[in-house]
Amino acid sequence: MAYTKDSMVKSVDWVTVVIYLALVLLGWISICGASYDYGDMDFFSLDTRSGKQLLWIACSLGLGFIILMLEDKIYDWFAYIFYGLMMLLLFVTPFIAEDTKGSYSWIKFGSVSLQPAEFAKFATALALAKFIGAYNFTMNKLKCSLPAIGIILLPMLLIILQRETGSALVYLAFFLMLYREGMPGSILFT
Repeated sequence: MAYTKDSMVKSVDWVTVVIYLALVLLGWISICGASYDYGDMDFFSLDTRSGKQLLWIACSLGLGFIILMLEDKIYDWFAYIFYGLMMLLLFVTPFIAEDTKGSYSWIKFGSVSLQPAEFAKFATALALAKFIGAYNFTMNKLKCSLPAIGIILLPMLLIILQRETGSALVYLAFFLMLYREGMPGSILFT
């Protein structure tokens, strides 16, 4: 979809963007306060926790801008590819990750550590949205409901194998989406 300058500015949900930026700023201020050492006023140094977090904030703002500028159909085209790649990465992670407080879920690249489970949430949401968004999807048919549940449970299982149950529990929130699509409330309650 080709945007003109005016239509692109009008198409952005500015209220959500402002709320996001406010939450990021408040979170960064909280990190500054929690990691403050008396006499240390250098919040922007990359040697401090707040400085490192500020670097990640800048990266996320750049990535967010790129995501907003991408054609929306690209998410539909690559949903299953992203999901497959992330499941492969989740499978490999326990074998290549170092022990971090009893968990094998952090991959280190020099001084940077990444947790693939966080990126897998995005990929799972994309794949589940694409699957549920199909024209003939209904939760009343097992051929629709079982793959949808499998899309959620596969990354949960792979993350539990990494001994990272906290991240795996977050995936249970995807069942709210299935409830919205017609899953019986008794299953959600269970």
